Amino acid sequence: MFQKRPLSWYDRREVSERGLYPEMRGAQDIKRRVIFELGAIVLLVVLLIVAFIWRGQQSAKREAEAAITPAPPTAVPTPTAIPADMFEWREGEYVHVDYGTGHSTSLDTSAFTDPYTKNSHDLVEWAKMAWENQWGYVWGTFGDILTEDLLTFKLEQYSEGVGEYEQIIREKWMGRRVADCAGLIKGYGWYDPDRHEISYRSGEMPDCGTEEFYENATVKGDIDTLPETPGLLLHGKGHVGVYIGDGYAIEAIATAGGVVKTKVADRPWLHWMECPYISYD
Repeated sequence: MFQKRPLSWYDRREVSERGLYPEMRGAQDIKRRVIFELGAIVLLVVLLIVAFIWRGQQSAKREAEAAITPAPPTAVPTPTAIPADMFEWREGEYVHVDYGTGHSTSLDTSAFTDPYTKNSHDLVEWAKMAWENQWGYVWGTFGDILTEDLLTFKLEQYSEGVGEYEQIIREKWMGRRVADCAGLIKGYGWYDPDRHEISYRSGEMPDCGTEEFYENATVKGDIDTLPETPGLLLHGKGHVGVYIGDGYAIEAIATAGGVVKTKVADRPWLHWMECPYISYD
């Protein structure tokens, strides 16, 4: 038979103070360890939750500050200055133009060779007069002075071609003589030297457009064969001008530009032609 081991002083103290015999302390120690470890896990989880919440709050705060704080201004490049003698005749396409310096609305035909015949020399002088006095451009006009009544009529007649440029027309051309590209030529054909005014269809020249000028011409050619003959008409896509010699033309270029002088080589002309309604020497 085994004899029961006598209690040591530590065992006696445990028994007297806690009522734990040696064989009971192992289970108690395991219980305490389990409780401790569970407490540590719970504490760790709580700390992780707190840290997650704190990071979320900080992130939200930064986003709110970013939304309130304006972004630093982006540097805007300084646009390249367009010279005053460069005209944007089509979006993104510029051409060197010469403008006249006068503003007279009188029809000065003192340089005409014969006001009673329609000829190439006087067509050139007519175009020069319109250029020197800075005639404007309004679609459907042929050299009349732009009044409020005339503009109202043209706005009704051409709601898009004139209407979308009304502000420019009012700012630049009110009180000036105005013409479109074909009207610059028709105005000469309809000029009445006795009444000293332009009368609609008063001469032999019909009311025709740019393409009709070209189709009706019997003497014409490609632009690279242009003769040195002042008074020829220059034809482009939907456009017409007057060749004045030495490589220059006068044309009613566009609403914003009016009647200007340009180099033939700088413009997209396709053909030249003799105007079928005037004489050439």
